[in-house]
Amino acid sequence: MKINLKLSKDKKYLLACSYGPDSMCLFDLLLKGGYNFEIAHVNYHLREEEPKEMEDMKKICKNFKIPLHIIDVYMPSGVNEEGWARNVRYDYFSSLGKKLNIKDVLIAHNEDDLIETFCLQLKRKNIVSYYGLKEVSNYKDVNIVRPLLKYKKSDLLKYCDENKVHYGIDLSNFDTSYERNEIRKNLVSKMSELKRKLILDEIKVLNEELKKKITEISKFIEEDCGFFKKTISNLNDDDLQLLLIRVLELKEIYYPISKKFVNEFKKILKKDINWHKELKNNVYLTIDYGYVNIYELLINDYKYTLKDLDNSIFKLNSKSKMYEKIIEEGVYLKNGLKTNEVFKLQNGVKKKIGRCFIDWKVPFIYRRLWPGIYNKNNELIYVPHYQEQSSIKNEGPLIFDLNHFIK
Repeated sequence: MKINLKLSKDKKYLLACSYGPDSMCLFDLLLKGGYNFEIAHVNYHLREEEPKEMEDMKKICKNFKIPLHIIDVYMPSGVNEEGWARNVRYDYFSSLGKKLNIKDVLIAHNEDDLIETFCLQLKRKNIVSYYGLKEVSNYKDVNIVRPLLKYKKSDLLKYCDENKVHYGIDLSNFDTSYERNEIRKNLVSKMSELKRKLILDEIKVLNEELKKKITEISKFIEEDCGFFKKTISNLNDDDLQLLLIRVLELKEIYYPISKKFVNEFKKILKKDINWHKELKNNVYLTIDYGYVNIYELLINDYKYTLKDLDNSIFKLNSKSKMYEKIIEEGVYLKNGLKTNEVFKLQNGVKKKIGRCFIDWKVPFIYRRLWPGIYNKNNELIYVPHYQEQSSIKNEGPLIFDLNHFIK
């Protein structure tokens, strides 16, 4: 069985390897092709076969002097197994890739996986930004590369048998209580060559149409990936769902947007309110003064002493009229301002933080991160006006950019 890889030998790759036939086929192809690569493996501790498979993989990698990286994870209770496992492995591939300075992560998905994904999308009536699987996509600053999408599962199994490639069998793949496995067994595995070709042609046509639709939807999206409520008021449910999916993609955040979620969100959009919802840990969908956006907080809390303040995020402005007062009285800077905290404005008037945030129209995400300067008695002595976030204004004693903390 001849399989050609269209990869560059000038790059270094990170191969996601489960020890199944697909990823071990790709392992062998990379090895024999003289490619520069390392291995990433996730041990989920869900199957009896995993310990032996991991030991076999260690022996093979040691024999061929291929660096192997393993992470042990344990599934918490009350989560969707497939969704949880997907998030865990892709987050790991991304963080490991960045740690190793490897930009391209190789996934051994094949043509069967592509067709299964498409059939699953149709069955669930999903609104998606792409049908099937992309050959190259991006996830949290790494490229996800699928070089085997033009080859059938049977091709990879044949290659492994002909080349005596060792691999393990995940018995859970035969459990038809999982939707994907049921589609694999009862639909994809029984498809004729003609049927496969017709489906692949359909996927191509649908993706071309979807590309045009996304181009239209993207006209509503601003430079920071947000959009104004008033501009999308006439969108139907499907287009609004696609818009939210597209914003999440641009932000490189994975979160499923369901029709039920869209219906509930449309009700919120009709109200003249500020609103936020935590989609998942540190990821928020917000409406602030008619503007909608999705943010990921990269940090929840920070604290700096003023003497250590000259960094890429915060610095004191010596040209400010308040500079001497801040230097003389201020000790540290931190976020987490409480709405009932009181501080004195430059005109001498005392005001609560909550009132200031309302008057200044501070967006929710910035309220979480907004800085205050405290004295040695832990008293709040200075809070920058919201407009002072721009470093163009130099009259304030504190120049800063909170976008370092936000994605």
